[in-house]
Amino acid sequence: MVKQLNTIKIKAEMKKPGYLFAAIIMIAALGSCEQDNSEIILKKGNSDKYGMSLPLSQEEIIPEVIDGANNGGNRTCAEVAEWFGTDFDYCGDRINYTDGMFDKEFPEGLKVTVTDGTFVAFEVADFILIGDKYYMVGAVIVKGSNQANVYWYPDGSFGDSGLAAPANASGKPSGLSNLTFCLIEFVPEFPELVIALKTYLAVPVVGDTVPYKRVSWAVSGGLGVEGNSLFMGYNFYNYNGENEFDLVRANLSGIIGTIGSITAEDYWEEGVHYLEIVIDLDTDEFMIDDTFLYVGSLNGYLGKYYTSFKFKATNDITGQRIFKIPFSQITL
Repeated sequence: MVKQLNTIKIKAEMKKPGYLFAAIIMIAALGSCEQDNSEIILKKGNSDKYGMSLPLSQEEIIPEVIDGANNGGNRTCAEVAEWFGTDFDYCGDRINYTDGMFDKEFPEGLKVTVTDGTFVAFEVADFILIGDKYYMVGAVIVKGSNQANVYWYPDGSFGDSGLAAPANASGKPSGLSNLTFCLIEFVPEFPELVIALKTYLAVPVVGDTVPYKRVSWAVSGGLGVEGNSLFMGYNFYNYNGENEFDLVRANLSGIIGTIGSITAEDYWEEGVHYLEIVIDLDTDEFMIDDTFLYVGSLNGYLGKYYTSFKFKATNDITGQRIFKIPFSQITL
């Protein structure tokens, strides 16, 4: 699994001196909530127009109803930043929720689910990627009916649940109308990855019942070739740059020469972080036969024989080999 990424600390002062005292009162109020048909009946948390609200999130974040220009309750990240005396690096779009569907996509790396049309959960898979910058959640604006609850995370957050709009006349949270995420930029600590591989090469056999015959092999160039009986090297993956490595043909006597390339890139697709590795040949003389690929830490690679590499493709001869690997499957 990809290691949990460290967060950065965002220092900000609480706007109201009575914040801690009010928080204690709000938490105590939760003890008087009644259970009715598996739903929490919420009591009004304050008599003021703005201030502390309910419900607390799973991470015990106390929401607030804040002042703003829109009389219908919609709030912006700029208004949230002013209210809490903080700053956000990216103000997300207001995304409407109607008939169980959102009208826009959330950024890559941010997964959002809604329960009973009311309660919101979000999860950040390592980071939110927008352009070439990385973010985590600084605040969430949860709008329902004509009011919005603001959940503020001073240190940033990679996930929470149980977020909802303020209670309506029924004493329960209003159904979700829209969501806005306010984001904080940070520098993730990426796990170290090295890439190494061995692949066999085959040529067609004319008139034979076996269409291809294995005649040679090729390996990744790079570091650690010395002392390696296969002359196989390894390469460190660069998350923020180009990743193209030599594929070299070899035999028991040594390296014959470059015969192709190995390219690698990581990207998000439907909320999943992938590493894609493509093997290409520079010649039509050979085809790619059985391939054995290592992706992981350097310590995990050293001393490992290629037949034990986790990722492999066998019984498949092709002109180009592509591995599409979820980061969750990479052992570090």
